Amino acid sequence: MQELKLNEEEVKELFFGFKKNPVLGNLSLAELLELIELSLVIQCNPGEYIIKQGESDTNLFILISGKMEVIYGDKVIKALDKTGEIVGEMSLISEDVRSASVRAVNQVTCLAINSSQFDVIKTEPKSILYYIFSKVLADRLKSSTNELSEVKKENEMLKNKLDKETLKK
Repeated sequence: MQELKLNEEEVKELFFGFKKNPVLGNLSLAELLELIELSLVIQCNPGEYIIKQGESDTNLFILISGKMEVIYGDKVIKALDKTGEIVGEMSLISEDVRSASVRAVNQVTCLAINSSQFDVIKTEPKSILYYIFSKVLADRLKSSTNELSEVKKENEMLKNKLDKETLKK
């Protein structure tokens, strides 16, 4: 993992990339500049871990470019490749260890924001960041709830099928 410095043109590209993101699209140029100023811009090589399951750290990562995968145990559960996608947000609101790993599939560039920077952020961007976190968490909760509902339906169908087969015997 290496730290990068963005030039003015790269900051503009990042701003327009974030504008396409439904969550980050609310950031003004001034807010984005403050966010970048408080963040590290990091680049990871293919196969490099950005987050490791079971470890403790307090960084949130916002994807700028590249593709990363979320890994739970030894199973890839999600791929992320859109500018503005966020990982590691739980570390900002919980002191628990990381619940999953995140690994670079190809060369990945991210903003890394440490929770200690939240005390430095001015009021408006801070409220936007909390909005971002709540939106991300709500979307993930909705997705998890839908997946759980599907698994429960499938389990019920399997149970009914097993019950019918048992009655036939």
